Amino acid sequence: MRHLYFYLFGFAALVAACQPVTPTIVNSKATPAITVAAEGQTDIDLVVSTVTKTADGAAGSGSGTESGSGTSDSSEETAIAAIPATPPVQPTPVQPVKVQPVKVQPPFRPKAMIGSASIILLRDLGIATMVRQEGPIEIWQYSFAECVVDFFFYPVSQGSSKLVIKDWDMRSAVIGDRVNEGKCLAAMDRHHQKLIARS
Repeated sequence: MRHLYFYLFGFAALVAACQPVTPTIVNSKATPAITVAAEGQTDIDLVVSTVTKTADGAAGSGSGTESGSGTSDSSEETAIAAIPATPPVQPTPVQPVKVQPVKVQPPFRPKAMIGSASIILLRDLGIATMVRQEGPIEIWQYSFAECVVDFFFYPVSQGSSKLVIKDWDMRSAVIGDRVNEGKCLAAMDRHHQKLIARS
């Protein structure tokens, strides 16, 4: 009797295993469509076009529904707004550096010193190599490789302590040689320009 139960149980299990299985159809959403931004289209334009497309699809899906049915036969399409690639960074134009023009000082001319006070000569030629006094007259001597230049200061008026340049003279650095006026003037101007550049 016990063996009979085992046979019946095994037969029932076999019959149950041989029953055909009906596949269940699962409705899933379609693969999302990726929308790529066209050239020149901004993120805002892309989102607006995506929303419009989705709204049109929803309106069209309503016509495909069966009457009395709560589901739709057509699959719902989801549009994903793709972020456009970052545009290449444009190089920032380099602003040209404004170069301040170099002020060219006029050349030094001894004749222009006539009537000037000692402070002007100090500014333009610096401290004299030698200063000597001859009565009321004061002589400032400047020695260069090319020549020796003397500036003569006289009182502005008789008995005045204020001195101004009344005359100047140049001679060769070597006694007995002729002075080259062009080279002497150039030497004074070079010395003047160096002093101006330092100030």
